[in-house]
Amino acid sequence: LKTLFAASALVAAMAQEPVISNAEIGQALGDDEVCVGDAASCALNALQVKALAVDAAEEGGGECDKGLVAQIKPMAPGCFAGCPQACGPLGEAINAYMTNGEKAAKSVICKHKTEFSCAYSHWGDCKTLAVQAGSLGLHIPMSQHEMDTGC
Repeated sequence: LKTLFAASALVAAMAQEPVISNAEIGQALGDDEVCVGDAASCALNALQVKALAVDAAEEGGGECDKGLVAQIKPMAPGCFAGCPQACGPLGEAINAYMTNGEKAAKSVICKHKTEFSCAYSHWGDCKTLAVQAGSLGLHIPMSQHEMDTGC
């Protein structure tokens, strides 16, 4: 499931405006001297390396414009505009999921319940992200009640 999530994040990021060219991914892969695992994991790692480089080069960008969150932001721009306080915790939850699975991600989501709860006030814009995550094996509460009872 982690590989599927990584591959989907990569596909979603690349389906949007070409933020990262194939040459840049190739360079990032070259910069990563220790890439073990399957192609999707290596590609995700390359995106993370590139995202860190972009973050270092940019000044003043918010949490919504950093790392993997910036890569998925075009999927639901209204959600990120309405709930910018969730961007940092979302990045943390994605990293937790990628490294330690769904249980770790749920822990982060519950820890930042207030920030994530904003999504229910902007559900029309945010539902797409929750549905996509669910299709990849990461269950996101689909209502405030589900968030409250699940955490």
